[in-house]
Amino acid sequence: MSDNEQNRDKREEVWVHTFDEEAAHKFREHLIRQAREAPSPNHPLIVYIDSYGGSADSLAAMIETMDEIPNPVYTVCMGKAMSAGAFLLSHGDQRFCGQHSRIMIHECAGFVCGNVNDISNETKETQRINKHFLTLLAKNCKVRGGYGALRKIFRVHEGREIYMDAQAAKRFGIVDYIGVPVIEIALMYVTSTHKRQQ
Repeated sequence: MSDNEQNRDKREEVWVHTFDEEAAHKFREHLIRQAREAPSPNHPLIVYIDSYGGSADSLAAMIETMDEIPNPVYTVCMGKAMSAGAFLLSHGDQRFCGQHSRIMIHECAGFVCGNVNDISNETKETQRINKHFLTLLAKNCKVRGGYGALRKIFRVHEGREIYMDAQAAKRFGIVDYIGVPVIEIALMYVTSTHKRQQ
């Protein structure tokens, strides 16, 4: 492989390890650059996720970037996709995970202090954010009954984190395929891929 080919391959990889403002900025910068350099709007871009999660605001910024670009985005869990990582994984147009990957989802958590009005406002905002992201997750995973059905699943688990292996994540609908090499085949034979319905 030539130096140019190696540089191109390296440039085409987008990895997500953390969810903070800097990570969201780099994610947007790299993904938009890839979209501009892609041979066509139908050429898939790949996002690799190996993360314990992080900020809901940064997750929102990454999702908005994925929705903005014309190219389909393939998300791949390499090792772990937990919390915000699992939400991002579920938002791909095609979703993959390695057979040894771990996935974890949970409801949004908030930690507040201050006077009664501050606590009340923060609680309402946390509930709004929770509903927003769980509605999106339910849509991405095609959960029948949407947000309400997903809330029931969490209640069954007493509000705790829900951990999944690759098979469980596929059954849940967070991923479509188990086995990263499938991506190479998909990229070789892609002719037209539509963006996930907004």
